[in-house]
Amino acid sequence: MQVSQAGLTLIELLLSLMIIAILGMLAVPSFQSLAQQYRVRGAGSLVYAHLQQARSEAIKRNTNITVCFSGSGTAAWQYQVLELSQAGDCDSQVIDQIEQVSGQQFLGVILTAAYPTPHLIFKPRRSALLSGNLTLKQGEHDLKVTTWNNSIIRTCSDSQLPGVPPC
Repeated sequence: MQVSQAGLTLIELLLSLMIIAILGMLAVPSFQSLAQQYRVRGAGSLVYAHLQQARSEAIKRNTNITVCFSGSGTAAWQYQVLELSQAGDCDSQVIDQIEQVSGQQFLGVILTAAYPTPHLIFKPRRSALLSGNLTLKQGEHDLKVTTWNNSIIRTCSDSQLPGVPPC
């Protein structure tokens, strides 16, 4: 009488594990790229929202609102949306801190501010705002938040981030 046994041989099991390991190694780089995309888009969306908020707060409060940047070009960047006693002087007395964000919230994302001064001033009346851009970058992914002198704020990407218009 013969008894049949069901199961896998050791060779079949090792072969299956090897195939799973190879597929996993192929998938890891695409997951890392996807994670970088999400970090850059998240940081860019937050910067865009805070610049829009600064513009709105300037109108609502009928006073100048300053966005102060520090650590530009590094992963240790930070910005603050402030109502200051002297608009544009980031070292002057802070009347109200509206928002504060640091690069630690978006590990590895580098923010570079392309403005002649390390701050932006939003005025209560639509008027001259510094033209320039903030670039958020990680790996091959980047997102630009652009401001124009007529207070328009837009986002775009040179790296074709999904959901972001091209520059």
